[in-house]
Amino acid sequence: MKIDSFKQVDTIILGAGISGLTLAHYLNKKNLDFLVVESQPKVGGNIISFEKSGFVCENGPNTVLLNKKSVVELIDEIGLKDKIIFPNDYNNKRFLLRKGKLIPIPQNFIEFIKTNLLSLTSKLRLIIEIFIPKHNRNVSVKSFFKKRFGNNFEEIFVEPFLTGIYAGETNKMSTKHVLNKIWNMEQKSGSIIIDTLKRKKKLNKSRSFNFKNGLIDFVLAINKNISNKIILKSEVTSVKKIKKGYEIIINNNIKYHCKKLISTLPAFGLANIIFDEKISKNLKKINYCPIMVLHLGIEKSKIKENIDGFGVLTKRKDNQSFLGILFNSRIFPHVAPQGNDLLTVIIGGARQPQLIDQDVNKLKKTIINEIRKIISYDGKIIMENNFLWKNGIPQYDLDHDVLIENISDFHKKNKNFYILGNYIKGISVSDCIQNAFELSKKL
Repeated sequence: MKIDSFKQVDTIILGAGISGLTLAHYLNKKNLDFLVVESQPKVGGNIISFEKSGFVCENGPNTVLLNKKSVVELIDEIGLKDKIIFPNDYNNKRFLLRKGKLIPIPQNFIEFIKTNLLSLTSKLRLIIEIFIPKHNRNVSVKSFFKKRFGNNFEEIFVEPFLTGIYAGETNKMSTKHVLNKIWNMEQKSGSIIIDTLKRKKKLNKSRSFNFKNGLIDFVLAINKNISNKIILKSEVTSVKKIKKGYEIIINNNIKYHCKKLISTLPAFGLANIIFDEKISKNLKKINYCPIMVLHLGIEKSKIKENIDGFGVLTKRKDNQSFLGILFNSRIFPHVAPQGNDLLTVIIGGARQPQLIDQDVNKLKKTIINEIRKIISYDGKIIMENNFLWKNGIPQYDLDHDVLIENISDFHKKNKNFYILGNYIKGISVSDCIQNAFELSKKL
């Protein structure tokens, strides 16, 4: 490797996913000197939208929550405020399976009393929650809800809900980090029920949103004003600490020096190039669940069951070959041609990692047959597409506090080197935007 010269830039951002792009947007607003380095030939990271046979599909996130001021401001600043598409009234309706049939999850107290998802004994068990002492240390999500609400509640409601978000196992998830609001409610009031009753105002439900061509519209709008400061197909092969900042080498032959360095790379990507052995070791410990995404376009008129809702989540005991199904076009009708429905099936995760190693065609056939039974569908499969995330969703395990502490120590020892990513303080798109926005204020 021969490098005769180097280029100087004030700030370098590693990665052009939603975190890197958001940070770059705010640095550009301040007219700061920066460069974004991305190994892929495109921006967006996990946000991958595409059109096939008239269906608008997402390989990554399907929606974004409008739950943070930073998200609202960003949308306005990139000129997409008037192009937001909000979901229809079915957005909050979700289903579980009971004996292979779709059962709506209760949305209010009366529905909860009437539901047959829980036995009368299990419903009465919930009342005891107000007498259960709060935890004095962080525990797994499974342990937390088993203690507060009983086994059945955790298995029937909590497990499928979090499997739909993290694709992980609740007996390994950190309550404090995965369900921070719930954890704080218990720590503050000693009871989830009591804390809920104390609240004078009803909590506002955050609205999700999408765009005409999918979330790629979001990415491209952010990228529009900063594309000249992004270099694609540029893999970082080395990161070193130098006297006046940091040195990075790209594609083994291009050297940059910078005063500030921000990594938004996945944990496993940063672990391979970072100069600190301790932080590298801890980053390599982060578990990413493998996920397969299967898109299905079907005939709307041939669906006999009522699937007007966000989707269906499965429990381990359901013995299905998938974690959940999103009824995309029931939420956002524009993603499917008229007269058709778009379904997105999530497969694998920590529960069934072996499935994604099967023959794809055999697996798809099994899943399609299961879905046909659940929604009573006897029509054609108009469109299908599958995508595999070998390193899908990062898990927030019980040692997550150790990771956060180690990253904090690294920041203190290495001035102006910041680590961002969906494996630290929230996996959602809105979390990534918020964290990037907060860091931009420091820069």
